[in-house]
Amino acid sequence: MTDVDRRRRRTVTAVSTAARTLFEERGYQAATVADIAELADVAVSSIYSNFPGGKQDIYLALAEQAVTANERIIDEAVAASSIDDRAGAVFDAYVRFHRDDDQLAFRLIALTDALEPTAKFGDLRVAIRDRIAGVLLRAVGAHQNIDRTIATWAAINGLFSARTQGFIDDATLDRALADTRMWATAP
Repeated sequence: MTDVDRRRRRTVTAVSTAARTLFEERGYQAATVADIAELADVAVSSIYSNFPGGKQDIYLALAEQAVTANERIIDEAVAASSIDDRAGAVFDAYVRFHRDDDQLAFRLIALTDALEPTAKFGDLRVAIRDRIAGVLLRAVGAHQNIDRTIATWAAINGLFSARTQGFIDDATLDRALADTRMWATAP
């Protein structure tokens, strides 16, 4: 790896880290490229040389990273569990994924922050949908109960969304997740 490649990697990492922080604290709309550059300690021109579409390209790159992380934790849970324990292992891994990321990944994967409708955005939405469908199918495994898997995935997402929106508190979230897990793992 050349010095230029190392500097570029450091810049991309610094920009991504700064953007995640600002998107989580302020939301996509309120964060500016100048804010990201300042927090990353890079020039604005460095952002555009690495992310030609500016803030939107950074957001889309972070969404891609979140989907990849989501796939990894589900695939690890599938690989580490027997078919009999798979539903519980995948459930626990998916809940942990959301708890560990405090909802930024949820917002990124859902592309919920109002982005300008561009071809890149539409293409990524289709790719994310297809990748989520694939990970859900891998999570189902041999029991082939895709309907229960989709309902469980939707329930988890809905519960975390309700907590994020302030409709339920953490204690209610925990109780509802426990009930959902019991239903999802029932024979």
